[in-house]
Amino acid sequence: MREISIRNWSEPLPNQGIAVVFDIFRCTSTVHCLFSKKPKSIFVGKSLAELREANISFTKEAQIFSELSQSIECMERLDNSPHLALESKLLDRVLIATTTGTPSMFAAREYRKVFLGSLMNFSALIKVLSQFEEPITLLPAAPSSWGHVEDEAAAQAVAIALEGFSDNAEFVRECAESAKAKILASTRVTDLVRKLPHGREDTNASLDIDRFDFVLNLDFASAPHSLLAQVKEYS
Repeated sequence: MREISIRNWSEPLPNQGIAVVFDIFRCTSTVHCLFSKKPKSIFVGKSLAELREANISFTKEAQIFSELSQSIECMERLDNSPHLALESKLLDRVLIATTTGTPSMFAAREYRKVFLGSLMNFSALIKVLSQFEEPITLLPAAPSSWGHVEDEAAAQAVAIALEGFSDNAEFVRECAESAKAKILASTRVTDLVRKLPHGREDTNASLDIDRFDFVLNLDFASAPHSLLAQVKEYS
């Protein structure tokens, strides 16, 4: 029986097997939207502050999506927004660095594979994860104390799908719909609609179940710097 666990990425991790990072509102959803536009390359950065401190020339030629307030030299700066990812003209090199989403990805870098979790490709993700027999660690980006129910809900839905009938498309879809219903029953969407310039568009996109059929994982080894990882389609 495959071992599946949901863990806090800021605590010590087993670093074995497969990791899946969830930042539904908005980082992992933004990355999926960016990838759908097919730029030449997409990278995630551990943090803008560390990238700026490292002063690597790589970022100077990048289009950066981030909600962080730190300044950094780049070609263009946009919000960490699925809506803007879908609506903006992308440059050849796209980089995203966020408050908790990308740091949680780097906390998982020692796992054999690190996937990006999203409701936007839920069924495709379950199909890929069900192929692995090794332990799978699900990592919600937001700490539970923040009350960001979406990451935990998505992680729980993945766990239920994998422990149940993962080869049954209807069951898998029901798991995703259950997570979406749990999120909508909370105040998260209304809070973000009120708080963010594109809050309604961002949350609508992030909750668009199975919009995409590709699955994304991170390549740390071939990135040009230890503070970067390249986003690639898993095949």
